[in-house]
Amino acid sequence: MRALPLLASLLALPACSRPRAPVAAVAGQSLPAERLAHLMVLAQPMPLTAQAASELASHWVTLMAFGVRMAAGDSMLDSATVADLMRYRIRQEVLGEWRRRLLARKPPTEAAHFDSTYARELLRTRHARLTEDGPALLREIAEAPWKTLESTPVLATFDGGAVAASRLQQYVQYLTPATRLDIRAATDDRITDFLWGFVLDELLEAQAESAGVHVSEEAFRTMAHACREVVHTLWERADLSPASLAAAGPTRGHRDEAAARRVESYLEAAVARRVPFEPLPPFLTVPLLRDVEWESAVERMDGVVEQARRLLAAAGSSEP
Repeated sequence: MRALPLLASLLALPACSRPRAPVAAVAGQSLPAERLAHLMVLAQPMPLTAQAASELASHWVTLMAFGVRMAAGDSMLDSATVADLMRYRIRQEVLGEWRRRLLARKPPTEAAHFDSTYARELLRTRHARLTEDGPALLREIAEAPWKTLESTPVLATFDGGAVAASRLQQYVQYLTPATRLDIRAATDDRITDFLWGFVLDELLEAQAESAGVHVSEEAFRTMAHACREVVHTLWERADLSPASLAAAGPTRGHRDEAAARRVESYLEAAVARRVPFEPLPPFLTVPLLRDVEWESAVERMDGVVEQARRLLAAAGSSEP
């Protein structure tokens, strides 16, 4: 999430104008808190909690970000974009392959012991050191994964290099909201173990790169196919293909407005279970959120939940 005054400007109340409706999220368009409450009502039996409201707002933000890319004519299907979307998954594959090669000559009974021994020895011989503010930095990133870091702090140092906090931030962005919540509540010992594991993976990735380890063409084709399938599914379910949006009007403004309307219609139908809906996978969500100006008013979610409860209560009292 970029550190922008975008949400603040939308929520500002000029002295000579009528009060504006509270906004729950912004991503090119704005999501009024009242609209989010209506979506929660449609999504019943969805839990009426602030966390559930935040997750629903996050879905709206991500879909809006996707709509913006499609309205700009970017299909996200070209080879360079797909390779960028697959970067994190490729990293995981490379790390897995390198570990398999390290363990290949060891009996299964010695594999676990060798893995931990090798890890400790690698960290020791490279003189790896965590910075003192590492745990606090991880908690900060886990709380606001997309907030622009005010500086470029170093997470760890080792012989011949260092691990920048920006690398950790990119990694944390791919974690699930539940995992990020666990990190924020974890003890210092668990936080330190997590950081050491991340630094170890950075060193192992560098080793794998030096050894020429890479994903096979077959594995990459499989990942790329899965990526394109997700994009095509969104095109079909939400009517968001660049071609269909190009026909919506002659200007970019027309296409943006059409994309926003279609996202709203799709999300409403999805939460009401009239059409299938699945959250966008992280490999697509993370790049989308990095490339669009967006904000979510987390402090408004309790109010959204209360409004949803009032709407449900009113609907119940009106039944015969």
